[in-house]
Order: sequence, then structure tokens, then C-alpha cells
Amino acid sequence: MQYTDTIGHLVSYAWIIFMLVWLVSAFTAKRNVKVNNRWYLYRIFSGVVLVLLLRFFGLKSSFFLYYIHSAPVRIIGAVLVFLGIAVAFWARYHLGRNWGMPLSEKEGAELVTTGPYAYIRNPIYAGVLLALIGSILVYGVLWLIVLVLYGGYFFYSVFGEEKIMMRLFPEQYPPYKARTKRVIPWVW
Repeated sequence: MQYTDTIGHLVSYAWIIFMLVWLVSAFTAKRNVKVNNRWYLYRIFSGVVLVLLLRFFGLKSSFFLYYIHSAPVRIIGAVLVFLGIAVAFWARYHLGRNWGMPLSEKEGAELVTTGPYAYIRNPIYAGVLLALIGSILVYGVLWLIVLVLYGGYFFYSVFGEEKIMMRLFPEQYPPYKARTKRVIPWVW
């Protein structure tokens, strides 16, 4: 049991590092020209849910109602979490100062098509969703709440952001859209 508790702790710390990097990197982004505030409270609420799950059920996984007891399953989950967070960091790196909250528009926005963006249009969403699936395998089914919250928000954002990109980059975006998938390489 001690071995699997270590896995839970490592995954919890990976999520905490992810959130801290995301918060700090927000200060290096270009200025917003337009922000969709309609979903602002939803983002805050889902972030609070994630932090509470990490605090009460991630770092103290023995209290988790549907705790996963299989070490191999938890190891696979941890690998998915680390891989997903790595993809999100890789995507964030390639966005550079163009990064912003979903459905926001940046001053002097550029269409980024390098790194993971050469394969899918929303690699940050893909990485976070992969990490959330891994968290379900590490911590248990209660993490489905977070997956549903973020998955629904990401699904909504994908279509909204496509409209924004079509408006901002009417010449470049259609061919880019034609050669890439939305979130899952070679699938969707």
C-alpha cells in the first residue's frame, strides 16, 4: 500500500506543479483584446473542485471512496497524467505569449502551427483530458466529476475557438484546419 500511496502523492504534486506553472505563465501572455467572461465562474468553480479533490482525496488517497487498489492500474494512470501534463506544457511552450484563457482574443494574435499544433488544434485540451483520465485510474471514479466538468467546458471551447480563429485568420486557418484534427490525433 505504501508504494501506491507514493504514486498518488506524485500525481498530486504533478497537478499542483501544473497549476502553478499555468498561473505563473499567465503573466507572460499578450494582453487580452476580448475575453469571454460568461464561463469565468465555471472555470473558477471547476478549479476549486480540482484543488479540493487533490487536497482531500489525492494527497490522502486512503480516504477516497472508490480508491484504486491495483498498483499496475495506478502506474498506468500516473504515466497518463505525466504524459498529459507534458503535452500541455509542450503546447503552452509553442503558444508562447499567444496563450490565453479559452475563448479569449490576444492583441497581435498569431496562428501557431508548430510542435503539437502541427498534429492537433487543441493539444492543451488533449493533454489535460489525458491527465484527467490518468487521475481516474490513480484515484478512482470520483475524478469523473472533474473529467465531466473540464471535458464539457473544453468541448464547448473547441467550437467557440474555431469561430474566433476563422475570423482572425481567414486565409491561414482553413488549410490548417483541413490538415489537423481537433483534439485526438487521426481521430477527432
